[in-house]
Amino acid sequence: MTLRNLFFSIIASAVACLALASAAGATVPRAFVSTQGLDTNPCSALQPCRSFNQALTVVQPGGEIIVQDSGGYSTGFTITQSVTIDAGGFNASVLSTTATDLCTINTAPTDRVVLRGISFHGAGVGTNAINATQVGSLYIEHCSMSEFTLDGVMMAHGGSIWLTNTCMRKCFNGLVVRASFATPANLVAHDCRFSECANIGVFLVTSGTGAATGVMSNCTASLGGAGFLVESTAANNADLTLSNCRAFNNGSGMLAQTTSTGSATIRIADCAITQNIIGINASSGGGGTASVIGTGPGTNLISGNGTDGATSSGVTLQ
Repeated sequence: MTLRNLFFSIIASAVACLALASAAGATVPRAFVSTQGLDTNPCSALQPCRSFNQALTVVQPGGEIIVQDSGGYSTGFTITQSVTIDAGGFNASVLSTTATDLCTINTAPTDRVVLRGISFHGAGVGTNAINATQVGSLYIEHCSMSEFTLDGVMMAHGGSIWLTNTCMRKCFNGLVVRASFATPANLVAHDCRFSECANIGVFLVTSGTGAATGVMSNCTASLGGAGFLVESTAANNADLTLSNCRAFNNGSGMLAQTTSTGSATIRIADCAITQNIIGINASSGGGGTASVIGTGPGTNLISGNGTDGATSSGVTLQ
């Protein structure tokens, strides 16, 4: 090979390497996944990826991952940026095979994550279905979490979470929303079910300097240790409003408790609390005030429990 040919060969190789590096680092606003796809594909609509894991490497921050057909898409994945994973209309399944979290969310505190139409299966070995260690806003819509040794959703360090038409069953805890440091925790849920959770169906708690607040409507917690539990173990307050919700066949239907100077409050309207060992329980300690506020019987059905308990002074929801 002449020196001239060698020079052009080196240049051509360098250009090819740069092109490959550029392709590897390319991001797209929409990535597509399919059971017929390959993770060596570019995740386009015509050449979809096979897994969420690969799609997450190519989708740009704030982009979407679109599921094209029903099937299994991961045995564990991590989200580190704003993204929407949309399986609307299909049954997108993710399955635990080891004692780890199935989905970990660790983004910037201003990022938004949307999960839609995904079935999370712990198979009795997975720890948490979703462990949101840090996220600004988390939307979980039309999803299910079942058979995890710990939680359906764990959101331990504040942030805002919205749940719509989502079911959590046969987990140790269904939903845990905690303000553990200064970042407040905010919960909004509608049309959700928490069943056969051995410990707690819904747990809203502050253990830091941030407050924990929640509003839930048309939600049911059943066949668990405690249906709805609100707790303050710090100086700030935890406050949950329940409208048209049901707690039945639990150890405790609704429980508010404090161990420090903060208050823990559950406000109820048009709720049914029945067939629990203890219907309503409020336990104050550490100087804080624990209370369940609502009219009973009034707009609420509180009867048929081993011990019904009693609400504090009435509240009118606006």
